[in-house]
Amino acid sequence: MGAEPTAGMRWIDCNARIGRWSNPQPEQFWTSEDLLAAWDDVGIEGGLVYHAWSWEWSPAHGNERVLRETANSDRMWPCYVALPHATRELAPPRDFARAVRESRGAVRIFPAKHNWSVHDWCAGALFEALESQRVPVLVDVGELDWESLAAMLQAHPDMPVILLNMYYRVDRWVYPLMERCENFHLEANTYGVFLGVERLAERFGPQRLVFGTNLPELEAGGPMALIAYAELPEADRRAIAGGNLLRLLGEEE
Repeated sequence: MGAEPTAGMRWIDCNARIGRWSNPQPEQFWTSEDLLAAWDDVGIEGGLVYHAWSWEWSPAHGNERVLRETANSDRMWPCYVALPHATRELAPPRDFARAVRESRGAVRIFPAKHNWSVHDWCAGALFEALESQRVPVLVDVGELDWESLAAMLQAHPDMPVILLNMYYRVDRWVYPLMERCENFHLEANTYGVFLGVERLAERFGPQRLVFGTNLPELEAGGPMALIAYAELPEADRRAIAGGNLLRLLGEEE
């Protein structure tokens, strides 16, 4: 029998959450210890973690909490939740971006849930600061429309953006953006297009795809299988599993 397709691969998760939220299901966990155990069950080395408070209540308080939760673990890296600066709920953009980079972290945004626009009249100063530090920005596909995503990518071409929680009817939106915006990346999670991972990697390069689980909302096995069994060279699968996210975070693989 051949070797397991996951053998020797470093799995680094771009999309995991800890902390209590309003309507968890009985099977869902919320502690950092449970997340680490879930990663251990399937062989995930570590990854970015955001806090439910930042998503559902207060980005400022949630960011403080995720920093405390990740401070004593070399497997969890903080994923801050950002807001535009006009309401002054977070540090000034340049200070905020610098703090994220110094903590080996990234930023997640929820423009629909948190009621703001990604266009420059609202968020330009925030994105300019993140772009200057090359901080990865993660956003769920349901949090903004395609025109707004295109405007954000084109206004800030040096800001790495990872689009999360994909679905299968997106190629006619995604491919033009991939052609025009070299720092636009997709999470290979729920992107269920037949041979979609393979076609994107062959067309635009495997470096444009990253691995994420969306724990504890989803299980990790499906996203891992999508990459482990992809009809791609081993080096490409290894890059998608962990190398690409490590590179975006400024880490050595």
